[in-house]
Amino acid sequence: MTGADRVTRQQFMQIASPIVGELLATDLLDLFNQIALLHYEEAESSGFLVLGRPESHSLVTPVIQFTTPIDIGDIRAVRKMLQISEQRLRLLCAGRMVYGFATGVDQQGTLTIQFQKHGMWEVRQAGSVVLQVNELAFSTITQDCLMEVFERVFGPMPSIQSGHLWDLVEAAKRQVRGTNVLITTEAAAEADRLGSQCIRLIPVPLTPALMERLTSIDGTVIMDTRGICHGIGAILDGAVSPRGDRTRGGRYNSALMYIDSSVSPSVIIVVSQNGTVDLVSKPIASPIMK
Repeated sequence: MTGADRVTRQQFMQIASPIVGELLATDLLDLFNQIALLHYEEAESSGFLVLGRPESHSLVTPVIQFTTPIDIGDIRAVRKMLQISEQRLRLLCAGRMVYGFATGVDQQGTLTIQFQKHGMWEVRQAGSVVLQVNELAFSTITQDCLMEVFERVFGPMPSIQSGHLWDLVEAAKRQVRGTNVLITTEAAAEADRLGSQCIRLIPVPLTPALMERLTSIDGTVIMDTRGICHGIGAILDGAVSPRGDRTRGGRYNSALMYIDSSVSPSVIIVVSQNGTVDLVSKPIASPIMK
C-alpha cells in the first residue's frame, strides 16, 4: 500500500464510518475505486450516488425505486445505474444496497459520491467537497514497494539486480492492453511444466525494450529473478483461490490461483487494461498489497 493509499483510506474512513460503520466503509472505498475505473460501453465512469445509513431507506424518498435493490458489490450493475444519474437525479445507496433514484438529496446524515473522469471521484458532505480520490494515483506500484515484496519473497538481492527488475516492470507497465509478468526462482522448470500452454524460449536476458514487445501478446511472461526470460504467452494454472475477487478480471484472478498454489517463491505483476497495477504474492498478516 502506498503512502497516498493510506492517507486516502484514513480520510475516507473518518468521513464515512460515522454513517455506515468502519467495516462497511472499508469495503465501500475499494468498491468505489473499482466503479470509478469501469466504462459503460464507451463512456468513462460518471454520475452521482447518495450514501446513507444502512437502516435509512426512508431518509431519502426515491422518485424511482427498484423492486429488488442492487447489492453495491455488483459493481457493473451499479455502474450501469450511475449512467442514468446526474446532479438532479442521484442514485440512492443505503449501506450495501442501491435502491433507486431521488432529487434534492443534500441532507444531513448522507454523503454524495460524484464519479468523474476515469479513476477519479469525490465525496461531498452538505454540498462541500470533503475528499477527492484519484484511484490511478495510488493503484500502481512504487520501486520501494516492489523491493519490499521482493526481499520478503526472494530474500536480499544486489541493488543492480533489483534495479534491473524494476526497469523491466516499468516497461511491462506501459503495456496499454494489460499483461502479467511472473517472476519466480523456478522459471526454467515452470516454463517446461507449462510447455503445452506457453511458448518456451531459449533463455534470453530481458531489456526494457524487449519486455515491452514480449508483453504485447496475451498470456504471461515467465522470468527468473535475474531478468532471464524462459517463456511467453503462458496460461497459468492453479486451484481456485479463497482470495478470488469476482469483480476483477481473469488476469488478476489467474495470478491469485497460481501464486496460492505455487510452492516456489514467486511474484506476479498484474497490469490491468484500466491502468491499475497489482503485486500478487503469498498473503501475509499485514499485506503490502493485494
